[in-house]
Amino acid sequence: MSDNLMTTTSDVEPAVGIVYDRALLKAPSPIYIYTKYAEKRSIGTKQGTTIKFRRYARLAAATTPLTEGITPSGSKLSKVDLTATISQYGDLVSITDVVDLTVEDSVIAVAVEQQNDQLNNTNDQLCRDYICASASSVDCTNGSPTATLLNQTDIDGVVQTLRSNDCQYMFQRVNAGAGIGTSPIRASYVGMAHTVLENDLRAVDGFMDIVEYAQQGGIDDAEFGNTGNVRWLTSTNGYSASHAFTSGTVTGYASPILGRDPTNLPYAMIDLGGGNVSSIITAPGGQGDPLHQRTTVGWKEWQAFRILQDLNIVVIWASNA
Repeated sequence: MSDNLMTTTSDVEPAVGIVYDRALLKAPSPIYIYTKYAEKRSIGTKQGTTIKFRRYARLAAATTPLTEGITPSGSKLSKVDLTATISQYGDLVSITDVVDLTVEDSVIAVAVEQQNDQLNNTNDQLCRDYICASASSVDCTNGSPTATLLNQTDIDGVVQTLRSNDCQYMFQRVNAGAGIGTSPIRASYVGMAHTVLENDLRAVDGFMDIVEYAQQGGIDDAEFGNTGNVRWLTSTNGYSASHAFTSGTVTGYASPILGRDPTNLPYAMIDLGGGNVSSIITAPGGQGDPLHQRTTVGWKEWQAFRILQDLNIVVIWASNA
């Protein structure tokens, strides 16, 4: 058999050497956590770009007994006005006619899908940056072995601040269930942290993983676990920046902890009603394209964020182990 002539691929190679899998791979993306707990508000069309919120202060308790026949001096209402001005955001992709005619993928459809993720990512980061820059903040000082690591003492300090501000919990208590190794969860605020802090959260005294929850219903996709009165969501979109701790300036991670009042979430996400998010596809031959060489795929929106109640949100800064 070895004396016979054989034709192998070294003599005749495949004319097409690659098989193309048309099932496109997906790029990984963060879980978008920051816009989940925002009040959704809209400015009507033809009504400008600024919205005003109003909040009235509580009246003090009237603890002095009335005197017979004497009208009390009374109390005066006081209000706080909050404004926010929306801005426009957007982006586009230009696709040549050659790409459209020769590439196997439906490139225009791919662009629309990618821009939908870009829109969500844009809003998540805008919301995150606004909260972390605008809300009151504290630094971790009781961590171990490094004082600036997340720890139960500093987290409890933020919880106590929110409780002292009459801030209501975001999650109600979860009672113990029949599951083996599961535990009840206290009524809790929401914490939002960078994923790089997950090991630090595990090291916090009393940390409870979501698998230990007495009930598995109602767990957020991004939820990582619980420390005392805080249920933590984590995302790679978490906020990090150079931060000046008392021990020195290092990369810090800002984690908002938030609750609510009886009627509202702590911050608002404002758009332009009736004209907000637009997906715009311009076919070849549009303005400036006399030879029909380009298709553009784009999007635009109007967006702003505003803290509605400063007392219901505190940002805790920590370093990473």
